[in-house]
Amino acid sequence: MKRVAVFVSAESGAVTVDWVVLTAGIVGLGMATMGVVSGGVSDLSGDVDTQLTDQEITTEFAAAGGVDWVSGQWEMNNPGIYEEYTGWMAGFEDQQLLNHMNNMAQYSEAPPGSGHPVDTYHDEYWIARDEAITRGLVDPNA
Repeated sequence: MKRVAVFVSAESGAVTVDWVVLTAGIVGLGMATMGVVSGGVSDLSGDVDTQLTDQEITTEFAAAGGVDWVSGQWEMNNPGIYEEYTGWMAGFEDQQLLNHMNNMAQYSEAPPGSGHPVDTYHDEYWIARDEAITRGLVDPNA
């Protein structure tokens, strides 16, 4: 009887039970959080996958996507730019002209009205290309 009374009054095992209950509660909260968040994460990863799969990478810049250059077509956004830039680029060495054209190539397909500096850079590419074609540095059909 004495042993039963000592066993019943002992408190050392109560701490273990407390830790087991606390650990189970934390694990339960973690699983509940995972259940709530996993749907959103799955949707987001699906959206990212779709965007990356559907993304088209263009490796050429000349008139891709139906954007063709016509002298003066952007005059409404940049009045006088063609004459000004033609005169400026006429003083370029051949390699300097080609380097400038290649630097501006990334803007060649920008839609009209994109805003400064994109409109200007678009024009710089096409004006430099026209000058390079005039000098025989670039094939006009390329």
